[in-house]
Amino acid sequence: MKKIAAMFFVCFYLLAGAGYAQVKNIPASVTNTFKTKYPQVVPVSWIKDGKGYAARFYTNGEPCTVRFTNNGDWLDETKKVSFGDLGSNVKNAFSQSKFASWHAYEVNEIHEKNKDKQYRILIRNRQEKGRYIYFDMKGQIMKEVLTM
Repeated sequence: MKKIAAMFFVCFYLLAGAGYAQVKNIPASVTNTFKTKYPQVVPVSWIKDGKGYAARFYTNGEPCTVRFTNNGDWLDETKKVSFGDLGSNVKNAFSQSKFASWHAYEVNEIHEKNKDKQYRILIRNRQEKGRYIYFDMKGQIMKEVLTM
C-alpha cells in the first residue's frame, strides 16, 4: 500500500512538473502584450489555452482571466464582479425577468475583442437546474445556458 501511495505522489509531481515546464515558455509577444495591457498586475499564473495562452491573476481582490493568441493578440477578459457592481440596466433587467426569484451565485464581466462587455450571472433555485444568464450592457438577455 505504501508503494502505491509513493508511486502516486511521484507520478503526480512528475506530471505537475511537466505541466509547469510547458507554461514557463510563454512567447515574448504574449508576455509583452500582457505587460502593456496590465502593467500593475502581479503575480500571474499562465496556462496553455486551446487558442493560445491564458493569464490568471487577481484585480481588486477578485479573480480575472485574460486570454491571448500564440502571437500575443488579446482575445478576451473575464473577471468576477459583485452583483452590486452591475450597472442599473442589468440589475433592473434581472429583477424584472422571469428569474427574479432565483439566487445569483456568481457574476462575471466578460469583454471580448471587438465586442461590447457582457455579464454572465450564475443563478439557481431549488426546483430547477442552475443556469448562466448572459446580459448585454443595456440589460437585454442575450442567452441562457443550463449548467450541469
